[in-house]
Amino acid sequence: MVGIFFVVDNILLIHQCSLDEAEKYGDFLNYPKSHMEIWDRYYYSKYKVDFDYYPRGRVIYNIVENTYYIYYDKCLEKIIKRLNIVHENENKKYLHDFHYKCSKCNKHYAE
Repeated sequence: MVGIFFVVDNILLIHQCSLDEAEKYGDFLNYPKSHMEIWDRYYYSKYKVDFDYYPRGRVIYNIVENTYYIYYDKCLEKIIKRLNIVHENENKKYLHDFHYKCSKCNKHYAE
């Protein structure tokens, strides 16, 4: 599976698809929807903040390396491995990326 996720008040909100349904992008398979698309459709009406307010991340799959890449917000550092987003027996790399910054981590965030 590949997908995107948010962590809201210690609750994991995940949207995923199988590798067969994923979008191919070079050597990677990726979930075909953006955080903003999913947030606006499913969560904005409940939380009344933009998609980048809460910590979030993305799981993609590298076909060549047979490895999942898990990109995540730095404020999830203490819990990311406990979230079990990818099965234990799978190859995985945990990575930070400037795209994944919540309102607390992004000093330029405008509310």
